Amino acid sequence: MSSDKTSKLVAQLEQIVLGRIAAGKLVLPIMPIVATKCMAILRDNDFQQKKLVTQIETEPLLAAMILRSALAAAHGGGTVANVDQAVARIGSSALKALIIEYMARELFRSADTRIQQASKKVWEHSLAVAHLARDIAALTGGVDSDVCYLAGLLHDVGKPVIAAMLLECERHLGHDMPGWMDVAVWSGTIELLHRKVGIAIATEWKLPDDVAAGIRDCSDYDVGNRKCAANVVRFANALAKREGFVTGPIDADDVDALIMVGRSMIGADDALIARLAGGLVDRVSQTAA
Repeated sequence: MSSDKTSKLVAQLEQIVLGRIAAGKLVLPIMPIVATKCMAILRDNDFQQKKLVTQIETEPLLAAMILRSALAAAHGGGTVANVDQAVARIGSSALKALIIEYMARELFRSADTRIQQASKKVWEHSLAVAHLARDIAALTGGVDSDVCYLAGLLHDVGKPVIAAMLLECERHLGHDMPGWMDVAVWSGTIELLHRKVGIAIATEWKLPDDVAAGIRDCSDYDVGNRKCAANVVRFANALAKREGFVTGPIDADDVDALIMVGRSMIGADDALIARLAGGLVDRVSQTAA
């Protein structure tokens, strides 16, 4: 497909998607029922732990994530034998983060091989940004590390949604237009639209404003709020790309410039950056498993 036709098709798809968002007709992923119930319980500071555990135990993947997190926290001593003990150990704030991580992970899963392959690199990149953002916040101070983790994890959450939408378009048109969905159209449309769709998801899920800001834009720093969660995510995003966690072609000079500005903005030196990057591949691999 020629570049002119590709640009035209991407522009048409953009008009369709943005029109659906504006009209409230874009089908967005809803929060899973179990996650919705758990988050509702956690909104009460005096929530009944038994009620929460009962809900968690109905979803094996969520239960496994919580147990794994509690076991990691128990390395300093103690044991974790069941979900009840895990919930007691990690606390409500970490539980909220794990539930949102579970929701995000489900968005990147697909029975379709093409989406699964396309989403794998995006998910690994998102995990890398999330780990880096949490560590940056913890080591530099001034912003909540859990909020930074979630903002990093979800900053590209619109990509799998757009990928699924494009695949559905292809299914409808493929018989009449074989080969219309080439790589340039696929990647160009996703890159162009995923931010707007991500913001729509953040609104639908009622995510915190700081998390939504991390989704909204990963390229321009907020000079008025230097150590905000969004700036931490922007810095982490650039570092992740430099460490090889990329989802497509990148401009190395642009990445280096973002890192340089981010260092000044957040207060990070070479030693801190090296510390952040150390073991990142292993951490992402363990979390993605």
